Amino acid sequence: MDIRPAATLVLTKDTAEGPKILLLQRTWDAVFMPGYFVFPGGSVDDQEKNGRAHTIGQADTEISQTMAMDEGGADYMLAAVRECFEEAGILLAVDEKGAALTQDHPIHSDREALFKGELTLAELCHRYNLTIPLDRLGYLGHWVTPPGPPRRFDTRFFIAVAPEGQRASHDGNETIDHVWLSPAEALEDHRSGRRLLGLPTIGTLRILAEFGTTEALMRYVHANPPEPYPNKPWPAVKKDRTTMLEPGAPAYDEAVKLDPEGAGSTHADIVPGKPVEVAAGVIRLTAPNPGMMTGPGTNTYVLGHKRFTVLDPGPDDATHIERILELTGGAIDQVVVTHTHQDHSPATVALKARTGCRVYGQPAPEGPAQDQTFSPDVEPVNGDLIVTEAGTLKALYTPGHASNHLCYLLLEQELLFS
Repeated sequence: MDIRPAATLVLTKDTAEGPKILLLQRTWDAVFMPGYFVFPGGSVDDQEKNGRAHTIGQADTEISQTMAMDEGGADYMLAAVRECFEEAGILLAVDEKGAALTQDHPIHSDREALFKGELTLAELCHRYNLTIPLDRLGYLGHWVTPPGPPRRFDTRFFIAVAPEGQRASHDGNETIDHVWLSPAEALEDHRSGRRLLGLPTIGTLRILAEFGTTEALMRYVHANPPEPYPNKPWPAVKKDRTTMLEPGAPAYDEAVKLDPEGAGSTHADIVPGKPVEVAAGVIRLTAPNPGMMTGPGTNTYVLGHKRFTVLDPGPDDATHIERILELTGGAIDQVVVTHTHQDHSPATVALKARTGCRVYGQPAPEGPAQDQTFSPDVEPVNGDLIVTEAGTLKALYTPGHASNHLCYLLLEQELLFS
């Protein structure tokens, strides 16, 4: 499946209640994310490059460098501006005197023609002697749709302050509603089920929620462009042969992290019994219990250097238990459990008997899938801290997969064990 280049423009404005952002609701007939509330945006067209002649501010070379591209960064910005005008009725442009456009500017009568492809943004700029101030856009983020959905996009996110003299209006075709909300309001609407939001939208709103004014927000965005997103295949080993992982593949991020030089030294699949150091002082050891619910097997994590913490010791499997003891030399001070399904916690009993370790986790609820042998010494609650040689684990109460489920965040390395 081809991954389409796309661009999104986040419009923000100051209000008495703080900054608000514009969200549009996609039509329920859309193939991709029907009914979701999104920022204005869409695919980058071949004609975008014609608009470069009508821009002011940074040149394409400088923009592309910021976006970690060889060239064409300005085309993403122009696509974001065009899509915003088509979908939301707001055009980020200035007239021959450098003034922002107002609602009574005649270009608004050509909005539908632009939407239908009868006119291009470059032609409209030429007709009305307009320029697009690309320096007013900040580069906010880069998201690539993971494998699975019917369409995939390689999307650059931009942000700009909405011109005061124009009113937002959804197009009635691709978008059926619009709303100005504070980032906190939008996130709460999503949590309560009032609005559908996609992961890129949620991630962007969380960034925006940190700022009290558009000035502070734009200053931050201009000074802190996002890290480059890996966009090329990466080598890894699969069944003793080198294979190339595409961005978005399950093993891609790990291969890039563990093998930044692209030497092909990591594995494309998880091999039970083979320890993999995924971070400093953090080893993943996969149990030999493959299945529909466990994939290649349950992941056990061994944290430490000389004294060890074992996170999710796995099933009561003698081979796996001996492998844990071999890796740690039996120097296990703690066992930490996320939840008590039969594939995650039963090995705790054997490790406790062999090492005398302290056990952390929530007791098992009723049910045949639960490990009733699990007996914790400490029952962590949300926010509790557990010190390990690899860093401090913060307990996060996350019921759902199981009613007693905890995630653990390794604070110093920003690793989440989920």
